[in-house]
Amino acid sequence: MKGHAHYLLKLNESLRRSVVDRWARGEPRWSVNDGLIRVTDDTRAALAAERLTARPYSLSALQRFSACPYQFLLAAVYRLQPLEQPEPLQRMDPLTRGSIFHAVQAEFFRALDRRGMLPVTEANMDAASGALDDVMARVADRSYDELAPAVDRVWHDEIASIRRDLHGWLQYLVRDGADWRPQYFEFGFGSVPGERDPSSVRDDVVLDGGFRLRGAVDLIEEHRSSGALRVTDHKTGRRPDRIGQVIVGGGTVLQPVLYGVAVEAALGRTVSQGRLFYCTSAGGYAEHEIPLHARTRAAGIEVLQVIDRAVEQGFLAAAPTEDACGRCDFRPVCGPDVFRRVGRKPQDRLADLAALRSRP
Repeated sequence: MKGHAHYLLKLNESLRRSVVDRWARGEPRWSVNDGLIRVTDDTRAALAAERLTARPYSLSALQRFSACPYQFLLAAVYRLQPLEQPEPLQRMDPLTRGSIFHAVQAEFFRALDRRGMLPVTEANMDAASGALDDVMARVADRSYDELAPAVDRVWHDEIASIRRDLHGWLQYLVRDGADWRPQYFEFGFGSVPGERDPSSVRDDVVLDGGFRLRGAVDLIEEHRSSGALRVTDHKTGRRPDRIGQVIVGGGTVLQPVLYGVAVEAALGRTVSQGRLFYCTSAGGYAEHEIPLHARTRAAGIEVLQVIDRAVEQGFLAAAPTEDACGRCDFRPVCGPDVFRRVGRKPQDRLADLAALRSRP
């Protein structure tokens, strides 16, 4: 390395490594500075233990692969996470809002189940609405103590907004009550934190091909005439554009299909469809249902095959989608312009990833 900035290499050893690594990542070939690029004698056993047939993964972890294989490596294989700095809550972030929303939904279903009030129909709508308010108050009080919000007025405004969205969601629950009965709430399989449905299974599930999964399903309903099951993943954000054509979303939307397949394996019952429900005013209370049949099941398994093959081959390099870096916790590790740099490297090793991202 030559030039006016060459003196930087002599100032500090850590700075020297950083400069050299940044330069190496800009080279038009894959190198160890881009992430994991090959299997060696030293890494073979460790990688074998991280394959999808060797240990269970959550779907949220697996969805990182399509965004960027290196992000998947750091978060799901190395299990790194950003350091959390405790600070007073100034404004409710989407993650906190979603956590409160989901907690209320789960406790609400349990409360109604204990009272024999499921499904919710026009006949018991008023009683269900009152129960929802009671649960909302309990969860809000508990969350207030845990989060210690800095500005009470902002907190109460946010809680009021969540309450309005929950009552909007309740209207759709009443609509579905004619055909679907809520059966399991936060149904877990494998080791997952939090309170789970009593029918949850302790072991992770094993799918076709030996792929192992763990996770928790927000809601499983039983069709009142056919007895088939429907799995639902509740979303509290905005509904993405073109979601209507999605099956696996290029590897980024795995819950409807793979939760359905996992529930079939865990309960030994038929799941007829998986559903994303954007159950807030921000999401327009929109639903996206995916029927489970041979083609959709195969699409889900194909995603697992691609990820497992990348782990087996030891190629988990930084290769983000164009907008992935802006949402990545590990951006300081890679530095700027990763998407542009990767475009100059040989693309043959990204063929599997490109094919996955093209899937509907």
